[in-house]
Amino acid sequence: MDNGSQMKDFFDRLAPTWEDNGEDYGVREKLVEMMKLPGRAVIADIGCGKGVMLPHLLERSPERILAIDFSSNMLEGAKRRHKDSRITFINDDLLEVDLPALDAAVLFNGYPHFLDKRALAAKLAAHVKPGGIVIVAHSKSKKEINGVHRGAHPFQLSIPLRDTAAEAAEFSPYFQLDQAEDTEELYFIRMLRADGNGDK
Repeated sequence: MDNGSQMKDFFDRLAPTWEDNGEDYGVREKLVEMMKLPGRAVIADIGCGKGVMLPHLLERSPERILAIDFSSNMLEGAKRRHKDSRITFINDDLLEVDLPALDAAVLFNGYPHFLDKRALAAKLAAHVKPGGIVIVAHSKSKKEINGVHRGAHPFQLSIPLRDTAAEAAEFSPYFQLDQAEDTEELYFIRMLRADGNGDK
C-alpha cells in the first residue's frame, strides 16, 4: 500500500471519533478575517475533513464552496453537518480532480499532509485566478502542530511545518507572499496568484 492509500485509510478510520469541540472557534474566526476573502467568491476548502471551517467561510457570502477531501468517511461527516446548497462536496485527491476557476483556495489544518508541495503549488496555480488567494492556516502554533505529527505513524503521514517564508517559497513563482503570521496562537500564510509575467 502506497503512502496515499495509507493516509486515506488512516483518516477513514479516524473519522468516527474526529469531533470539533469548538475550542478554537475564536481563532478560526480570526483566521477567516485575516484571509480577506472577496464576496461572491468561488472557494476551495481543501482537506475539509468534517467541515469545521465551512460555517466560517459561508459567513463571507461565497458564490460556491468546493469542499474537497480524499477520505470518504470524513466527507460524509461534513455532508451530514452542512446542508447549505452553496457547498459542493468532492471526494477525491486534490491533485487528480478537475476544478473550476477559483477565487481562493484554503488549506486549514491540512497542509502538512500534502507531501509534494511543488505539485500542490502547481495544481493550485492551474486553477486559482490571477490575483486570487491561497491560504495556509492552522488554529494552533507551529510547535503544537509539529508535536502532534512527530513520529506518530509507521508511514510518512505529514511533513513538519517550517517558518512561513520557507513554506511560501515552495509556491514561487506562481504565488507571491502577501501576509504571514507565526505565533503561539496560530500559523497563517496568505499568498496571491501572480499573472503570467510573475507579477501580481
